[in-house]
Amino acid sequence: MSPSPTEKEAILRIIDSIDAQDDDYCAHEFNVYRWLVAYGNDEEEAGKALKRHLNIRKTIDLNSFVEKVDLESDDLNKYVPIDVIGQNHPDDNKVLMFERTGKIDISGLVDNVLMHKFMQIKLKMMESVHQKVVAAERKTGRQSGGLFVMDLDGISFSTKLISVLTGPYRIMWGTLFDHYPQLLQKIIIVNAPSFVNVLHQACSPFLPDDYKEKIVISSESAVDAIQKHVDKSFLPSDLGGELERKTSLPSAPFPKINKKEDKEKVSLVAISVPAGKYVVQKFAWKQGDEIEFFLHNESSFHYFMFHCEDDTRDMNMWREMTVGCERPALSQIDSWKYTVPLDGFYFIRYGNHNSWYFSTTVNTNHFIYNGNGEKIALTPIETFNI
Repeated sequence: MSPSPTEKEAILRIIDSIDAQDDDYCAHEFNVYRWLVAYGNDEEEAGKALKRHLNIRKTIDLNSFVEKVDLESDDLNKYVPIDVIGQNHPDDNKVLMFERTGKIDISGLVDNVLMHKFMQIKLKMMESVHQKVVAAERKTGRQSGGLFVMDLDGISFSTKLISVLTGPYRIMWGTLFDHYPQLLQKIIIVNAPSFVNVLHQACSPFLPDDYKEKIVISSESAVDAIQKHVDKSFLPSDLGGELERKTSLPSAPFPKINKKEDKEKVSLVAISVPAGKYVVQKFAWKQGDEIEFFLHNESSFHYFMFHCEDDTRDMNMWREMTVGCERPALSQIDSWKYTVPLDGFYFIRYGNHNSWYFSTTVNTNHFIYNGNGEKIALTPIETFNI
């Protein structure tokens, strides 16, 4: 599907409204078209969301994610792999993706995964798909997109499965869809078990409306179902195709993290976030500072980090510096390192604005490494509510 003349005019208006005339991302018409379609032709909302995404592309250098060797080699890939295989058919230009979802150790994942690294790896995967989609569009002149096959063979029903789908997986895919709207053109679920309707009912309230109509559910095997959409010459051999490569089988069980040892490594400070409010920690950091973050939460909340040259509480002046999103309740203490890109004030915002009645507690701490490699705990300049 290509934009109509009317939609082409809308695309130009969106680009003009966010001053993105010289942006390489927006120079590719289909990139902006995806945002227009995802937001139901609401140019104002599409423009706001696209402007946020363009900022994130710059602040985390999203273009370079596909080249991040550390994410490619991280062991986590072995436990939750998604294969980005390539073109689906000589007469089509979709990008085939395949996941053996039913073989993933769901229970081990939710008990031991570190959310920051998990999201970094999935962002890398989606950016890889995005770049392949853009290449296919430039080659064919037609809109492309991902053709995502999820194989549920081996999946077992449990309450933990539902909690994962409505928690970590909902948040992961919701965040990815926020930044890659309309990138997946079709989601095919194969080897669907008898309880698939329960899974669908659990997930459908959280799916964007534009994605609900893209889902196809089949009880057929992966080999039988996938060949209706993908030519054999583009399929791995274990899916009945002619390629020598095979798809990835998730490693299991998911490696366990010793919770007691992890908690003994660092002391965390409890922050109570009132219902419907934000709590903000303010720091002053210099370019090149290496900061280590620690974070743990037993209920979901929204986490954002912003930068501003000036010391101001006006959030309209703040620039989002990382991919802000909801954080699910997980067992482990998450941790990651961040190299400060700019001098100035950094505002870490903890949000509980989805709750009407109950406060939530976030346990966190931040450390800076000095010239001798020593780790020193940081105290916020101030902590305030908004």
